[in-house]
Amino acid sequence: LIIEENKQQSVAEHQFASKKKVMEELAKKVQIEARYKEKDDLAAKLVVELDEFLLRIKNEKRKALELRIQKSLNSLMHKVNFVTKVKVEIENEMLDIHLYNRKTEIIKDNLSKGEQQIYATALLKALVEESNIDFPVFVDSPMQKYDIEHSSRIITEFYPAISKQVILFPLLNKELSKAEYALLNPYIRETYLIKNTPELGSFFLKVQPDQLFNPSIVAKDYAL
Repeated sequence: LIIEENKQQSVAEHQFASKKKVMEELAKKVQIEARYKEKDDLAAKLVVELDEFLLRIKNEKRKALELRIQKSLNSLMHKVNFVTKVKVEIENEMLDIHLYNRKTEIIKDNLSKGEQQIYATALLKALVEESNIDFPVFVDSPMQKYDIEHSSRIITEFYPAISKQVILFPLLNKELSKAEYALLNPYIRETYLIKNTPELGSFFLKVQPDQLFNPSIVAKDYAL
């Protein structure tokens, strides 16, 4: 009888030990899952905070761009307070820009060619300033659609300030007059003519800035 009782006690102790081990393993899994849940909750919270931060930065950039476009437009336009408000909408990484005067929205398609050129110039200026990236700016036909007053503003306020390196490609006396060039000349470092001959083809000819409009240089032929 004693042997049988000892045997039963041994079986019971073994079963107890096995169940205790299973309980300990389950308790570890519960603790691990609890830690994972804490991490998941923290990660979800950080994602929400990051989204809110990015949205706030995006809105701040949008508002800054609106102010820069409005400021650029009104500094380049000869019409006083031509634009009283600029609204920038950003959707799917695309920009949609609305211009307003005191009464209503300005339809950009109804702007004159010169005003459309001013708008494009102001937008470029605002984007360059807001990007904080110093890169060269290339402008083809720089003065083609501007009237005299707009031209002087572009020359004195836009080109000297848009970047440290601005390269213009005008047709002399057509897209850039001698009078306009005189306004631009203080800001010029180097000038080149694009020459073309049957022997040499097209090539760049460096000339002194004060000689760019010299008829003898412009008309001179260059051959082998």
